[in-house]
Amino acid sequence: MLGSVPPARETQERMDHAALVLAYRFTYRITDQEGVALGAVPDVYVPRRTEWHRELTTDLRRW
Repeated sequence: MLGSVPPARETQERMDHAALVLAYRFTYRITDQEGVALGAVPDVYVPRRTEWHRELTTDLRRW
């Protein structure tokens, strides 16, 4: 779940972020159907994946 419909002035920013979430899910084969956009926190520290997950989680909190 990515939250409610954004105000018009934030539409592009949210669309860009949603595209990044979808890219993350596709890249790491996240198939969680429970409404958790990014799935679980990675079990093992893998620099790019762990940092990407952290960045996206931080951005999702704003919604």
